[in-house]
Amino acid sequence: MLAAILTICGTAAFASCTANDDNPSGQKVESQYIPQAPDYSNPTMWITADGDADGTGADIFYVVSTWEDDWTTADGKVCHYADVWNPEHRAHMADLEMKKVAAYMSPGNRFYAPYYRHTTIQAFMTNSEDTVYQRTRLSMEDVRTAFDLFQAQRDKTRPLIIAGFSQGGLAVVELLKHIDDKTYSQLAAAYVLGYKVTKADMAASSHIRPAEGETDTGVTICYNTVKDVKYVLPLIAGSDICINPVNWCTDATPATLHDTITITVSPEHHVLVATNYSASEYPPFRGFLNVGDIHSCEPWLYSECLARNIKVRAKEWRKIHQPTVARIQERGKLLVGTTGDYRPLSYREADGNYWGFGIEMAEKIAERIGVGIEFVQTSWPTLSADVQAEPQTFDLAIGGITITDTRKETMLMSDGYLCNGKTILCRATEADRYQSLADIDKPEVRVMVNPGGLNEKFANENLTHATIIVHQKNEEIPAKVAEGDADVMITEITEAPWYVQNDPRLAAPLLNSPFTHGLIGVLMRKGQDDLLTLVNAVIAQMKADGTLRKLHEKYGLV
Repeated sequence: MLAAILTICGTAAFASCTANDDNPSGQKVESQYIPQAPDYSNPTMWITADGDADGTGADIFYVVSTWEDDWTTADGKVCHYADVWNPEHRAHMADLEMKKVAAYMSPGNRFYAPYYRHTTIQAFMTNSEDTVYQRTRLSMEDVRTAFDLFQAQRDKTRPLIIAGFSQGGLAVVELLKHIDDKTYSQLAAAYVLGYKVTKADMAASSHIRPAEGETDTGVTICYNTVKDVKYVLPLIAGSDICINPVNWCTDATPATLHDTITITVSPEHHVLVATNYSASEYPPFRGFLNVGDIHSCEPWLYSECLARNIKVRAKEWRKIHQPTVARIQERGKLLVGTTGDYRPLSYREADGNYWGFGIEMAEKIAERIGVGIEFVQTSWPTLSADVQAEPQTFDLAIGGITITDTRKETMLMSDGYLCNGKTILCRATEADRYQSLADIDKPEVRVMVNPGGLNEKFANENLTHATIIVHQKNEEIPAKVAEGDADVMITEITEAPWYVQNDPRLAAPLLNSPFTHGLIGVLMRKGQDDLLTLVNAVIAQMKADGTLRKLHEKYGLV
């Protein structure tokens, strides 16, 4: 369940008997009861299912249809809405529809369906557009509130699916009008099942774009099924768009469903005509529904088609909006460049296994993408060239890489996930000798650095008198200092504590007064903006859920 960040409070209310939307004349009518509003921070207000084990699916926001009749309170008040705080009403929505839809939509995806004060069937049985509009305003307000909370908390690097049946289909249309362009850019598809999409709807929002085939994204799928076009119910099925969910054609090309049923679009009436199908499992309802139309079949008859298509459009969305991530997913593994010489961020053991803070960060990124991981050896002198190499040798680089303006000019760098700064390692017996940069910058002081990185750059720019020794292997330098082959190592506040803790011969006397201040991030080549967005989302999530703090503690970086 999405973590709650918003509480919507409400109290039960009684409508007055004077002029109002349902009673414009002001004639005396029965008192009406308005149920308490949902609190969508309460998990009770949701049906959720996480079937996305590998993280490559979509987030589905589903809106349930109509399951209540008008009802009367104990003191005689009439209610035209479902009561989300009534367990019986919630059971109707959940058991008769929401859980069943989740059963076929959630595999491979994450499914979220809110309870809401949906309008009772009597509003639709009036066959009055005005009545439906007036009564569903409250219902749509609930849906918008639920969606806004869902959208605020979900991982926006994932494709979005919005779907709903009947009154829920109406809610999908209203949500498409409600969302902003940024949210629309995350939309793989919207599914309006058993309700209409009109020219007026499309004119009202550029977000409502009719699907033209099986793979287009950011589109709206709409269909209504009848046995004959003479049974079209304009209030619900008087649509101006329609697509066949069996063959994904908008013309009259017939499609065979379940071996015997033929489904054909009527381009003139924008409905599906089903032949060789009795629909006996959906008996007529009060002479209003299923009387030649087959309204009740919409989420069920085509369930296999819908489940497949959601996955198809989500995958296509990733190809368009996340080409780098999609390529990694197709490959099945994330290729990570790392030097393997920078304890405790990235270290390669003799057996070839890697460990460290940065290594665990990379594993979290691979987990979010839904793939395995492979580490590729790089070095500090060749890091930038390796990141930008053609053909590409790895997707990103990690492990002690400081964010700098120079790197950002030619490459992409993530948000910072660890504070950093230049400091020194020296022999513990000489810790008092080095209390400032001036104490180090003397001819008799031998300063050792690894080549090609910011340590060498810092030494060359700031030490004009000391003797600078370049040693090829960064991980060997602390021992060189401890053994007397050098006096000082230029290093980072992320690296120095590990060596001090693991070698009593060493000290880091300026650890709390670093010469520079910066942040460590993830490095990648230009043009991988979708991967950068995903990496930043992983970092933000790790900060929010405490995972990053736990890594700091694990590796002694607090």
